[in-house]
Amino acid sequence: MMDRAARIIINVTLFLQVLLLYLLFFESRVELPVALQVAGRLHPVVLHVPIGVLVFTLVVFMFRSQFKRKQFQRLLLLCLLIAALSASFTALFGFFLSLGGDYGAEQVLLHKRSGVALSLLTFILLVWFTFQPRNKSMIQGFSLLIFLVLIVAGHSGATLTHGENYVLGPAGGSDEINPEASFYETALMPVLERKCFSCHNESKAKGKLIMTSVDKFKRGGENGMPWVAGNPDSSRLIQYLHLPLEHEQHMPPEGKPQLNETEIALMEAWIKAGADFDKQWNAYAPTDSLRMLAEVSRKAKVSAEETYSFKAVAPETVAKLNTPFRSVFPLYQGSAALQADFFVAQAFERNSLTELNAIDEQLVILNLSNMPLTEEDAKTIRQFKNLEQLNLNATGLTDAGLQHLSNLKNLESLAISGNLITHSALRTLLRNVPLRKVYIWNTSITESQYKELVTEFPDTEFTHTLFTDSTVLALSKPLLENEGVVKQNDRLLVKHTMPGVVIRYTLDGSEPDSVQSERYTEPVAVTETVLLKAIACREGWYCSPVLEAPVFVAGKTPKKATLLTPPDKKYPGEGARSLTDGRKGFTDILTEPAWLGYRHNPFEATFEFDPTITLHKVVLSYADNNGSYLMPPEQVEVWSGSTEGTVRLIKTDKAEQPTGYRAQGLRFVTIELPEGHYPFLKIVAHPVAKLPTWHTGKGEKGWFFIDEVFFY
Repeated sequence: MMDRAARIIINVTLFLQVLLLYLLFFESRVELPVALQVAGRLHPVVLHVPIGVLVFTLVVFMFRSQFKRKQFQRLLLLCLLIAALSASFTALFGFFLSLGGDYGAEQVLLHKRSGVALSLLTFILLVWFTFQPRNKSMIQGFSLLIFLVLIVAGHSGATLTHGENYVLGPAGGSDEINPEASFYETALMPVLERKCFSCHNESKAKGKLIMTSVDKFKRGGENGMPWVAGNPDSSRLIQYLHLPLEHEQHMPPEGKPQLNETEIALMEAWIKAGADFDKQWNAYAPTDSLRMLAEVSRKAKVSAEETYSFKAVAPETVAKLNTPFRSVFPLYQGSAALQADFFVAQAFERNSLTELNAIDEQLVILNLSNMPLTEEDAKTIRQFKNLEQLNLNATGLTDAGLQHLSNLKNLESLAISGNLITHSALRTLLRNVPLRKVYIWNTSITESQYKELVTEFPDTEFTHTLFTDSTVLALSKPLLENEGVVKQNDRLLVKHTMPGVVIRYTLDGSEPDSVQSERYTEPVAVTETVLLKAIACREGWYCSPVLEAPVFVAGKTPKKATLLTPPDKKYPGEGARSLTDGRKGFTDILTEPAWLGYRHNPFEATFEFDPTITLHKVVLSYADNNGSYLMPPEQVEVWSGSTEGTVRLIKTDKAEQPTGYRAQGLRFVTIELPEGHYPFLKIVAHPVAKLPTWHTGKGEKGWFFIDEVFFY
């Protein structure tokens, strides 16, 4: 029975080896059905079986002297049978999983090759042992080679799953702040590194979104930009964070470390402030809400390693304390320490502060900025003995109220700006409470008194003056109000939200300047598809970045349009109708009916016109989304004749290809024709045969997505 089972397993494993080698060398021809995509998800489940069996086999081999020869050979054969079969299925499922397209080509190729090699070597060792069980030197050599390949496969797999430097990551880096570094690098990147980089890196890019590179992060993923600068509520990044944990699109996925409320609030505030990647840390005032959130987030990371002596309160208690005008939440997920923020001065009541006595031990951060406080309120605050940060800016705090805080021995940061606090009252407090940071601008403390405080308390950082910023800012881009396809009688409407700006524009694709380019004074008439480039300028401001927007203008409609080659079955659009229906597609929703997608064969379509119509130009509108392999057509051909059987090639054009990743969007390619009558036209557009070397999918086929063809 054992021999028969062994033969069956050997034959099945042999078949799997042949299949794996075929898939490895002919991957580009594979179209994976849904059932096998599900099987691919089993790869993380089954991969531990061959690893465990191989390790056990090594242990058996090391203690072979403890077994009788026949017992040892049968046990070793059983281990090798299980190892070879499980390694083959693991490699096969891993191959299916890799076709999901969320992994970097270079790293996943290494993992695939090492996985197939491990499977093949284990199978060879099994066959060798079956027929030559006494050749110990060969078996030992193969075993050593297998374990070396296992290390490579395991390491590359761990990199795909957890990101680069997963093991040594916690030992690297420094918590010191470089004030000249960007705010993003200092405050946002550490959060993303801990919670997001493992699924969005060069090796593994879920949704084709790479966060580990600022440039690639700015380009977005297959669904477009993850944020809308200035509008966190409309940003996918924030929307996905707020989805229920069990939701399929919730990020990070269930089972991964989640962002806490402070980190989410930091993300929202950064996006609302414009999602600036370059602005330095020290460009934000210490009292800026964004910087304060960042400091809380950084402190929470350090505090996560600390243990407090007090116990956490029940979640129900925290929930009851939350109102529309007061927010109470843990510093980080699972933390016993709490923070409380108050909002809307008109709604503040004294009992809303005394109610925090229910968490007097757990409260470590309290923000009462702009709340109308009295001396009695200061007496209530003194009961929160574990306070570490206290914001009392513009609260009406007096010297008498300040003295009630002298028993807060754990207090490290105190903001009392905008209050009539005197030099002597603050000195008294500092002698009792060794504060690390004090914010005292717009108080009764003079410049000379501030210098005395700095000298007397050298370990305390004082912020005494308001912050001024003389930086010249750049205007935002102009806005194009027209949407979709512009009708022949319509005009281009361009505007800017700031009054008094001058808008300069071009329609020929050249870069506009602030002096020579055409000045926008009224809506512009256009009769053909053009590339609008516009800037906004105003005295005292830098000119805006260039607005670059293709303007698609309705042209002459053919009597009939026919598709000669079918689009990919995943992106069929509405057939030939999609090419002339005047409906534009969105480059982040490729499954909508506007798009026809081509990859493995060229786009070919014919168009029939009334013989009296004169044409001189053809425009193809396409989707440009390099991160999702969507590229301009490699070559466009125009054929003409009186019927399909008489057509001849009259024009060939090569579209300009990108030299690196660029922002996704709608683009077009124009083919100029000799003016004349074209009763029958055939248009052929070839997708990029091999993606360029700068692309992560270099050597693979590109996609060509087309939504409209215009004729003028």
